[in-house]
Amino acid sequence: MRKAVSQDELSKAFATIARYLIDSMREVANENATGDTSPAFYDAKSCPMAPTTFRRAAATGAFPSFKIGRKLMARKADVDEWIATQARTPKPKEQSGDDADAAFFASLQPRRPRR
Repeated sequence: MRKAVSQDELSKAFATIARYLIDSMREVANENATGDTSPAFYDAKSCPMAPTTFRRAAATGAFPSFKIGRKLMARKADVDEWIATQARTPKPKEQSGDDADAAFFASLQPRRPRR
């Protein structure tokens, strides 16, 4: 025969289970917390470049990629590393003032005399 359980005993049992679950979830969250809440992978829409550029770079093997269904995916670290290697070097500054004028006039060809 079953023993009757009081409302207080049920409440205490559920509270104990709830505390255990919350503590377990906090432990897992703390283990996985890296401070970076962004996803570990980019697709063509979420990457920091144009979708066409992402697809072309992945197709040429600039970084490893894979497909999930119809979505082309790549690891965020690989894409960010590739972007860093694509940095452009700044153009040298043009000469200003008298130096620029002298360089311009020096580059002119002398005219041929007319007959």
